[in-house]
Amino acid sequence: MPILLLCLIFPASLSLAQTPSSFPWPEGEKLTYLIQWGPIDAAEATFTARTEPKREGIERFELFLRSRGPIEAFYPIRTRITSLTQLNPWRTIEYIQDRHEGGNIRNRRTLPDYSVRLGRFFPAPGNAEENFDLLEGPYEDFGSMLYHVRAYPWQPGTTVTWQVIENKEPLFAKISCSQIGMLEIEDDPPRRLIEILGEPYGPSTRHKGWMRMWITDDARRIPVFAKLKFQYGMFEIRLIRGGGPELDYRPDGEPVPILSEIESKPNP
Repeated sequence: MPILLLCLIFPASLSLAQTPSSFPWPEGEKLTYLIQWGPIDAAEATFTARTEPKREGIERFELFLRSRGPIEAFYPIRTRITSLTQLNPWRTIEYIQDRHEGGNIRNRRTLPDYSVRLGRFFPAPGNAEENFDLLEGPYEDFGSMLYHVRAYPWQPGTTVTWQVIENKEPLFAKISCSQIGMLEIEDDPPRRLIEILGEPYGPSTRHKGWMRMWITDDARRIPVFAKLKFQYGMFEIRLIRGGGPELDYRPDGEPVPILSEIESKPNP
């Protein structure tokens, strides 16, 4: 489903990653997106960012993915992806996957040890740890990449590559800034946006596709819209909560309901 390609085709580069000097998200920020597969509302994705308690300089980025519509009937998803990211220098220090997808439950954890360039992968509770070599330099994971894209000092024509950890397979992603300016997304009025293209990069042939995304060119750098293409077709990803009325997608003039919030409310 979309989560796999999302994990692999966000950032990448042909130059060393720069460490951002400031961060555009506030403590506890929460952004929710609607993932549409053609005419179908397929899933919703909620991203949160907060500092990790008692660990100075470490940020906890989390994604909660929940299926919607007909996808919920035949492939229910309740997946949480957690990234613990060191902000200076920028690099992932722990990547946790708690996946419940179509009845398939997978709990995985990856720990890069930069001091000895060794990755430690825990495939499932009770299963033996698996080790793999790390290349020199920092690594990203899904969550760290998404937020690094927001903090990176983009200029039109900039291209960067980042090393990416996915389970125990080190991968690469390439991301480029196509343009910055007054851009129009579909029927929305023009606004200042940064247009980004992300693609898998390197020798792996398992992961193909691309993602084009648009981020506000302001202090918060909020991703508002994306188009994702991979083996299951074309997906559109729209911000529906967290950006405010001027950014949140409201097709009928009303907020799109967030099903995971409805489920979490206690029964009266």
